[in-house]
Amino acid sequence: MPAFNAERTVGPAIRSALGQTVEDLELLVVDDGSTDATSEIVSSLAADDPRVVLIPSENRGPAIARNLALARARGRFVSLLDSDDLYLPTYLEEVSAVLRDDPAVGFAFPDAWVLDDSSGRIRRTYTLADYAPPSADQPTWLRQLVGYNVVHCMAMMPRPVLERVGPFDERLRAAMDYELWLRIAAHGYGAIRIERPLGVYRVTAGSITSQRRLVTANLCELYRIVAEEYDVDDDVRALAREKLRSVELERSALEGDPSRRARLARAKRRVRSLLGSGRRAWRRRRQWYRVPPAELRDFLRTSGAL
Repeated sequence: MPAFNAERTVGPAIRSALGQTVEDLELLVVDDGSTDATSEIVSSLAADDPRVVLIPSENRGPAIARNLALARARGRFVSLLDSDDLYLPTYLEEVSAVLRDDPAVGFAFPDAWVLDDSSGRIRRTYTLADYAPPSADQPTWLRQLVGYNVVHCMAMMPRPVLERVGPFDERLRAAMDYELWLRIAAHGYGAIRIERPLGVYRVTAGSITSQRRLVTANLCELYRIVAEEYDVDDDVRALAREKLRSVELERSALEGDPSRRARLARAKRRVRSLLGSGRRAWRRRRQWYRVPPAELRDFLRTSGAL
């Protein structure tokens, strides 16, 4: 768990990991140069539970922070948890079970609930629901993943897989998890999607994924890496280059004048309408208003997330 100025959310995140039905775990929290009370909160929880390990660090970004933790990891499986997200109690038990007996699987990931931090509204993740589970055909899975990232950061990997493919790419300050999924797939590993929400993904105003300029800049670098550095088929390289051109256009619009950004937004809406995705977007908006299970609300309140 990388943590930077996460004093408001890191406590609930840690408690969700410690509250797992699997008790044999270690939680490595890297304080990435926080200037608030993050370190003190983690230290207090570590004093009460020796499974929590605080790793101090200068502020060098989440990729380096995660790699510091990976270098200390001792478990058979490695799982990722951001400092503003939460695991539901059976996350470790259920995700590790699907990985245990299949060496061809590089990682597994469940669906999740999404918690809007500003409003407290909850919905199911919609991005995963719009895409079929990863294909057993590995080349098809790699192309699918290059085309669209259907994996969120609550993934789990066998540690030998990471030892083979390498750690997070420290050139990236965003989308480094996406690049790792692509690299694992490019090494010939499959993936398993668990079609059940086993975590809570918090949408916050200050998160890296909300900083669209940073994200698009890093996505440009990511697709360049896939196109130029990966050992993949030519059609995968071509797809990565096409994605690079698309993201470069978005990046250019973001860095341009407001009217240009407005024109891009209108163009995207027209494309979505032509592709029939407007109806899906309407359904997604309605999902914010679905009443989540009462036990989920209770879990969020108990953990301190609400």
